Amino acid sequence: MATQLDIIRRQAEGALRGAASRASGSLRRDSSLVNQVSRLAGHAAKAGPAASESRPEPTSSPPAPDGYQRRSPVQPLRVAPDYHRRQVMRIIAAAATVVAICVGIYLLNRLGLFER
Repeated sequence: MATQLDIIRRQAEGALRGAASRASGSLRRDSSLVNQVSRLAGHAAKAGPAASESRPEPTSSPPAPDGYQRRSPVQPLRVAPDYHRRQVMRIIAAAATVVAICVGIYLLNRLGLFER
């Protein structure tokens, strides 16, 4: 037979599992793409028709022979403001590393460390 403390412990564990399940479900709902698109569509609807007129209309593919209009979801690509500068710096650093290794090998070869 379960003691009073066992019953209370099981109730507390169940409450903890339920809270964790609710939190993970809430996180899944908040981070879903469908929810984000719906929220953005609501913001666009509140902005009115003037806001949508400034954006260009997306080009659509011609309808299929069965009349189905294919539309792919379009998600804008976010590029960090200094992305290209960081890429150039990485390329320069990689080239400088290769040059430094080559110079090191050349100097070690001149000292005779690679001779038999």
